[in-house]
Order: sequence, then structure tokens, then C-alpha cells
Amino acid sequence: MHVELTAPDTVRIVLTGPVILVRHGEVLALVERAWKADPVTQVFVDLSEVTSLDSSGVALLLLIRRRVLRAGKAFRLHGARPEVRRHLDLAGLTMLFGLPPLNDAGRSDAGHRTADTSEGTGSSAEAVVEILAEPFDRAGIRLVRQRLSSYAASCGISEQEQYKLVLAASEIMANAVLHGGGSGRITASRRGDRLCLEVVDHGPGIPRHYLGERPRPRPGRIGSSGLWLADQICERVDIDTGRDGTTVRLVFVLSTID
Repeated sequence: MHVELTAPDTVRIVLTGPVILVRHGEVLALVERAWKADPVTQVFVDLSEVTSLDSSGVALLLLIRRRVLRAGKAFRLHGARPEVRRHLDLAGLTMLFGLPPLNDAGRSDAGHRTADTSEGTGSSAEAVVEILAEPFDRAGIRLVRQRLSSYAASCGISEQEQYKLVLAASEIMANAVLHGGGSGRITASRRGDRLCLEVVDHGPGIPRHYLGERPRPRPGRIGSSGLWLADQICERVDIDTGRDGTTVRLVFVLSTID
């Protein structure tokens, strides 16, 4: 990320690469220093080099917007790639960020897949193919994301479906790092056209009020959207949690390009 003064009254914030597990305080301090140093009236956030976001990345955009508007300055978001646009649309944030709505052809169909009668794991006669089994911490999440993305691409699914798979896994791994003791373990296996992910941590468990029905977060709300996003993306999400840790199982449908 870098911040630059592109005109006497304009600050441009350029985010790059995967914006995940963001430390908000460091970024916000840098942004505020930039606009306080000069008589700035507007702040642009450029997403053209962003390849993916997680909930912390979305929260960063919301926090920047909140602080800019409270300071009496204009805020604008631009340059988002189609995958990032669909992520913001899924979160209900396109209007809040002043982005035009996606048309029906561009909308994500997450949450509208039809489950089969085998409880989302394929026929018992189908062979199980082990894909990965990796421990992870904050730094290790990037490597797991890369391996999942490479495998998904090799399966012939669309870039948007690859993005959603990696997003769902990232959200659950981030929860393990932030709330489950700082680390965890992820395994992935394939059975037919289903990819089954399991994320295990040894934290204090998920509070009960997060385990019931998860309504769509209010647009603009910061935090607490990771499990909801996984619900929208995956065919099935199962959670086993207690004082000794949490296991989250995700079932993702591999819809290949025809």
C-alpha cells in the first residue's frame, strides 16, 4: 500500500495484492498523516491492484470511509476488479461505496446451489482425494490461499468460483488466528464435485450467539461477517466448538466451466 498526494487537494490511497488480516491502526495512521499534512478535500481509494479481500480488508475500507467523512472530506472508491466488485456486492456495500450495482449476469449465485441427497459430500462410492493438510498461522495463511487457488484453477472452475473458495477458507482461517489461539490446521479433500475443507483450532470456542441463524450483516457494519460469508459461498457449513477448540467444516461445489 502507498499513499500519495495527486493534486493540491487530493490524497490517493493505493492498495495492492491480497488485502487480508489487515492491521487497521497502522494503515489509518498513515492515511490520516497524509491528509493532515496538506489542505486535502477528497480521498480516493484505488483498488485496481487488489486481487482479493477478506473481512478485515472490507473493514479497512469502511474505516477509511468513516474517518474521511467525519473529517468533512469527500470519499471515493474506484478501480475494483470484477471479483472484488462481486465480493462488495455480496456484502451489500456497492451502494454505500458509490459503485454502480452489478447486473444480474454479474451477480454471484452464492447461496443458491442445490444440495444433493448425500449431504453435500458426494456418493459414498466416490474416491476421496486428499488435497492438502497444513498447519497455519497469520503468515502461513497466504501459502494456503495460493495452494487452494492453484488447485481450484486446475479443476477448471471459473476465476470467480476460485475467488469464492479462497475467500471462504480465508475467513475461517482468519477467525482461527484472531480468535482461536493464533494458529490452526486446515485439511482439504475432494469427493466427486465437492471440495471439503476442515479448519481446526485450539482456542476457547465460538460464543453461542454466533452459532445460530446468521442474518446478513447490516451494510457498513464492521466485523462479524466471516461465518456469514462462508454460509453464502458454501453448500454446507458445520461447526463443532467448545472450550478445547473449534472445528469448522466447509463443503464447496466445484462447478466447472462448460
